[in-house]
Amino acid sequence: MSESSIGCSILRGGTSRGVFFRQQDLPEDRAAVEALLMNVFGSPDVRQINGLGGATSQTSKAAIIGPPSRDDADVDYTFAQVSVRTPVVDWGGNCGNISSAVGPYAIDSGFVGATGDLTTVRINNTNTNQIIVATVPTRDGRAVVEGDYAIPGVPGTGALISLEFTEPAGSVTGRLLPTGRPREIIRLSNGREVTVSIVDAANPTLFLLAEELGLTGIETPLEIEANTELTDLLEEARSIVAEQIGIVADRSLATATSPGLPKVGFVAPPRDHETLTGDRVAAGSIDLVGRVMSMQTAHRAYQATAAICTAAAAFVEGSIVHEVTRADRPDPSTIRLAHPYGVMEMSVRAEEGAGDLHLTGITIGRTARHILDGAVWVPSELLAATGSAESRRVA
Repeated sequence: MSESSIGCSILRGGTSRGVFFRQQDLPEDRAAVEALLMNVFGSPDVRQINGLGGATSQTSKAAIIGPPSRDDADVDYTFAQVSVRTPVVDWGGNCGNISSAVGPYAIDSGFVGATGDLTTVRINNTNTNQIIVATVPTRDGRAVVEGDYAIPGVPGTGALISLEFTEPAGSVTGRLLPTGRPREIIRLSNGREVTVSIVDAANPTLFLLAEELGLTGIETPLEIEANTELTDLLEEARSIVAEQIGIVADRSLATATSPGLPKVGFVAPPRDHETLTGDRVAAGSIDLVGRVMSMQTAHRAYQATAAICTAAAAFVEGSIVHEVTRADRPDPSTIRLAHPYGVMEMSVRAEEGAGDLHLTGITIGRTARHILDGAVWVPSELLAATGSAESRRVA
């Protein structure tokens, strides 16, 4: 059996970790890339013991970086969500946490030259065709890792990376409100009706009311996953909406073919509670509480793109998120969202015109760490279409 190695890097971005590849080192055919990624991550396998995956959706992600394909970007970035349990690679949307590591990778790998203490990297996310502007602390030509900025769900502190999603509305569907309505009722297969808001900013997400589901909004990920009636409901609602907004042709295909998009979660008004690390969060210090799913499991923290979408939805009058969000916020442009590990803040730039909401940018703070540069070995046939790999033969 012949094996070949391909260069890769491992980076943490926000509360996710991913394997980064240079576009030039991968096959051009999408199916060939998918086969390669499944092998690299060791999927499908709940332990991913035979690959680089970490056995959770937050640690089974890939980023492909290449030269820009548009004039207003410095790099192209394509995100791939590699399923842990099934032989599926989902290209449908973006990952905000992995996005925060693209700037450091681009600088460290020579795609973008460092410029003093702060370097701006304009990232073209090819999944959504949207520009993300990363402001990255730099020193001696590389991204700075150490700093005093903390992210709930990540041990310690790091250098603050400011990540602005410019013009985030309509990332997949082309509209902030894909159905044209801020909320609606959907009917489940058992006849139950639930209220949802479908919003598309950074990634399309459907939101449900915790109270309507008989929840408080501060349930832990393990409590959510143990409630199979709840997880089945959320997945069915997600599948119905996936069909409704044109992501899949039929709702029955959603789990298999688009397991990561749209996102789904539930929200609740601010309330006193305790995080997974035992810290107390006072209701007066937050604007709302939220929980989201990730590839049919409960996200341990909160997806950055879902947070961007939550912040956008908080500005949409009539939406579920707007209903539960504190109206008398100290800073009307800031949304403080509580998730299982703590609180994340999003800053929203919006304009009102002719009765329409125009979101010009939503910014979130993240940290990242460049962990490893190296090579991963895969069967040679998976790289047959490329000329950049080194090979070895195994008896």
